[in-house]
Amino acid sequence: MRWLSVCIIMFFGFQTSFSQNIQGRWIGKVTQTPGGYSELYDLELELTQRKTIWGESYAFEGDSVRIRFGLSGYIAKDSIHLSESLGWIREDKVPFSWVACVKQFVLAYRKEGSFEYLEGRWNGVGTDDLSKPCFPGKVILSRTIEGLNNFLEDHKDSLVVTEPMLIANINPPIPNFSPIFLNTEPKKITEIVVTQPDLQIQIVDYMKVDNDTVSVYLNRNLLAKNIRIAKRPALLNFKLDTRLELHEILLYAENLGQVPPNTSELILIDGENRHRVMIVSDKEKTAAVYLRYKPKKKNK
Repeated sequence: MRWLSVCIIMFFGFQTSFSQNIQGRWIGKVTQTPGGYSELYDLELELTQRKTIWGESYAFEGDSVRIRFGLSGYIAKDSIHLSESLGWIREDKVPFSWVACVKQFVLAYRKEGSFEYLEGRWNGVGTDDLSKPCFPGKVILSRTIEGLNNFLEDHKDSLVVTEPMLIANINPPIPNFSPIFLNTEPKKITEIVVTQPDLQIQIVDYMKVDNDTVSVYLNRNLLAKNIRIAKRPALLNFKLDTRLELHEILLYAENLGQVPPNTSELILIDGENRHRVMIVSDKEKTAAVYLRYKPKKKNK
């Protein structure tokens, strides 16, 4: 999924208390680790609490992603356990190549001044195959928008801004395309001319799934760590530094799978253009794809 401009990467200690009922509406964010469809979703929970908990979860991003499940749960000591149910799908609207996750949450209640929060983690499985785990993530929920905004502002040092930040130095960086990378030799597979700075990579297994795992680097900077190559594509969104013409994408083999070498198909989405590249990496050579940025000239 497309994400908002900030992604929560750190949560804080809980002051646990269940003296107050958690029934009602909660609004917040749910993250997903690199390799998932996106990094941050909007999330709403509507909870009813008696001896057990039941209600509805609603994850969304604009009009392109709308996922609504019925859920149930319980409280055990200091943890709130909530589980969405595949049998209670109320809405499942995602882009064609995506699959919704049936999520399980483990949350804790915290009160900070007048603000109430539920924080914790989630994991889940795809609706198309319950044996396929989703990339997990974290959750922050508040009773109010004011409380949520207060959390994001107070903890801005623990947020990653995914929108490009202003660069004070007008001089472009000098890329390091040295012939050795993590004790391997970068091997050029192809060079692709791109016209957009905002790009997406999809990585998918084009042969038998055998637990290949790769890490992806842009200009020798880590984009995503330990992506398991599967039939369901892993999606990475990134932005080019427009001061540079040539950029390097490396797919480093973290392992060779059950049948060496490490193989995958990389799909680069540049606006309306799609480029497919077959990738082969091993412990001696790392596949390198070069992107040459040439923006379209504006009509006068």
